[in-house]
Amino acid sequence: MKQVKKKDVALRFGIPASTLSTILKQKDHLTILAPYSSQIRQKKCEYRDLEECLMAWFTQCRQNNIPISGPILKEKSKLFATNLGITNFQSSEGWLEKFKKRHDLTFKKVCGESASVDPCISQDWKNELINLLVDYDARDIFNADETRLFYKCLPDRTLTFKNEKCHGGKNSKERITVMLAANMDGSQKLKPLMIGKYANPRCFKNVKSFQLMYRSNKKVWMTGVLFTEWLLCIDADMKKTNRKILMFVDNFTAHNNIPHLENIKINFLPPNTTSTLQPLDQGIIKIFKTMYRKEIVRTVLACMGDVPFKISILTAMEMIHKAWENVSTQTIANCFKTCGFIKDGQTIDKGIPIQGEEVEVLLSTWNRLEVPVLFEEFVHFDDNVATAGTFTDEEIIQSTSANQHNSDNDDEGEEAEVPVISLKEAKFFMSGLRQFFEQSEMAENRCDTIFNAISKLDNAMDQIVANNFLQKKITDFFNNM
Repeated sequence: MKQVKKKDVALRFGIPASTLSTILKQKDHLTILAPYSSQIRQKKCEYRDLEECLMAWFTQCRQNNIPISGPILKEKSKLFATNLGITNFQSSEGWLEKFKKRHDLTFKKVCGESASVDPCISQDWKNELINLLVDYDARDIFNADETRLFYKCLPDRTLTFKNEKCHGGKNSKERITVMLAANMDGSQKLKPLMIGKYANPRCFKNVKSFQLMYRSNKKVWMTGVLFTEWLLCIDADMKKTNRKILMFVDNFTAHNNIPHLENIKINFLPPNTTSTLQPLDQGIIKIFKTMYRKEIVRTVLACMGDVPFKISILTAMEMIHKAWENVSTQTIANCFKTCGFIKDGQTIDKGIPIQGEEVEVLLSTWNRLEVPVLFEEFVHFDDNVATAGTFTDEEIIQSTSANQHNSDNDDEGEEAEVPVISLKEAKFFMSGLRQFFEQSEMAENRCDTIFNAISKLDNAMDQIVANNFLQKKITDFFNNM
């Protein structure tokens, strides 16, 4: 191929040769707007914080089926510019067009009247469900849903929190939202998404690996952005294993903006039917909350007469992980069957057993706390707390990347930093753990499971030590000589 000289190219497009040289030098930072056009623009957005706020507001409006026009966007951008202290911003037609292109926006029935009529509502849902499940194995069919949790609430505070609406009131700092998801045969429970109020609680300071996916916003709400991020993470995991899954979610406002997914197919449950058609609402979330409250009760009893028991966001994360792991396979499978998730000639079980033994053991210790509420009330007192809502302009501004670092980074000071555990201390704890189980009487199969788990933990610790050793330089060993 014949090489074209720069001066010939410059002549062809009617630009000076020096301009062409500048364009070629900056080609990695420039984008051509149209074929054979001399117009170029910088990829970097001049008012990043403003556009981030505007997109958050626009997304929120879409989720609530509010139609937004170009003039409305322009007026809203002016308000955000004022609130952000931007004095040189011009909300022109040219800016609007570039904003729409940058964020791939079109104004064709954004979420208008058609969104208010849901075509999925049908009396024959369970019959249709059978057809939806045909192409998927039971292990690849999932249900996901959010639940709210007053994670700090102790049994003697239940009456204080009972019937608390908590739309950002004084008790909102005590609340978290948890997204749970499990598959039809109960063989897999996905890592939960936990939404807290603070981006970097003090108790996270020395923590580098988390048991759950953690995100935050001021209202502790599930948002379309968080739901999208969660879905994309699962989609990436499924892609690694070349696995296609079907996921059922309710027709919740934060679920309406589904991203492009390669390995997940999303199917919405009919509106206003989740109490009878959503597996997680048939007992899975109830047992999860029961397991979580059980951990609180056990810890309170263990701490009686000693140091007062406090629950940090990290402690809550650990208890949520344990509670979710303790929801049995049978419970999950039976709840799916109750909602019509049946394959291969299965029948619906009547009188579904849902971890009754676990609950009875817990109830036997409940009376020792001498609190004026039933355990059932303690489990369910936060069932009516909102998991989503509408953010104000001020809250949207505070949640932008530029402001997030400077606000809500620490909690109100109640949570202490987690102390750093040395290798020597960890080995000592592991030895004590092994000795504890060696001195405990257990069934043989349970004994094997526990000691195998301890060996895996020991091996994992050795691997971490080996990795740290390989990362050290030879000079590190002579620094103190």
